[in-house]
Amino acid sequence: MPLLSEELKRQNIINYTFWPAVYKKTAKEGINAAHKQIVEYAKLAEFPEVLIAEDDFLGTHPDSFKFFLSQKPKKYDLYLSQVYLGELDKANKVKSFTGMTMYFVSEKYYDLFLSADPQEHIDRALSEIGGDFHVCNPFAFIQRNGFSSNTGKHENYDSLLQNRKLFGG
Repeated sequence: MPLLSEELKRQNIINYTFWPAVYKKTAKEGINAAHKQIVEYAKLAEFPEVLIAEDDFLGTHPDSFKFFLSQKPKKYDLYLSQVYLGELDKANKVKSFTGMTMYFVSEKYYDLFLSADPQEHIDRALSEIGGDFHVCNPFAFIQRNGFSSNTGKHENYDSLLQNRKLFGG
């Protein structure tokens, strides 16, 4: 957790809660359930939105969080800090995507989010459901290279960021 603590401090993120990992038959089912537990809590607490970040997020600049917040649209279902796969349209919206490193979920989307197929990767399942998915562009956060709970091995997704704009201040 030292890298996560350093990044939280670097981004001046001070109001957060750590949630436990969820272990299921497969990694993708556990990750799916881990994201859903937070959305379920936000729904029960009647939060107008919830911000979720995986523990391996990395800002592309020391002001990435400030920039990400400043670009958040007034209306959205999901507002993503980046995507690895998925074509952005001129309004920085995407229909199908992978990558949920850091994102907001609007309360109007909670029920659909929670209805996503629990046996699928959460990003793929949400893409199948569809919605008003906005992406911060240039991308404010990426996934830190290293061990992936999803694949069970070291991953480096930098090649998927070629031809993408990263926030640089």
